[in-house]
Amino acid sequence: MTGKIDPQRATAVYRLHDAEGQLLYVGSTADAPSRWEQHAREKLWWSAVTTASVTWYPNRGEALAAEREAIQLESPLHNDKATDAEITFPYQGNRGPTAETRLRRAASEHRRSLDRLAVAVERAASEGLDAEAIRRELGTTTDEVLALSRRLTNGGGLSSLA
Repeated sequence: MTGKIDPQRATAVYRLHDAEGQLLYVGSTADAPSRWEQHAREKLWWSAVTTASVTWYPNRGEALAAEREAIQLESPLHNDKATDAEITFPYQGNRGPTAETRLRRAASEHRRSLDRLAVAVERAASEGLDAEAIRRELGTTTDEVLALSRRLTNGGGLSSLA
C-alpha cells in the first residue's frame, strides 16, 4: 500500500537510547529503517543515539496505544508528553477544533520550525559559517544566534559555534 497507512499492518514501537542508556525517544512505525533515516535528516538528537529496541505489534492501533503509554510512563527526553487530548483532536461538528487543540497544534508546529531552524544553523556552522554570517543570513541578532547555539549545545546538537 504505497502512500497509505494500513491499520492492520504489523507496526513497531521503538525506543532509542544514548550511550549512557538514557531514553531519548519513543516512536512507532511499520518501516523502522525509513523512519530512522528521516530522524537522521531532521533531528539534532539523532547523533546521540547508540542503541534501539523494537517491539512489534499485530496492528497500528495496538502499537499507537503502546507508544502513547510508553511516552507517558517513561518520559523520553525528546518526546512531548502525550495525552489523549493531544493524540485525538476532538470533533466539534462544523465549529472545528477547540481553542486548546488549535493551541497545541500551533505549539507543535512551532517546535518543528525550531527543529528545522536548528538543523539549518548546525549545518551552516559545520560548513564554516561563524555566528555573524549566520546572523546576517537569518536577519536576526548575534545574541539570538548565540542563544540558539547554547540551546543546541545543551540539547546534544551543535557542539560549538564561534
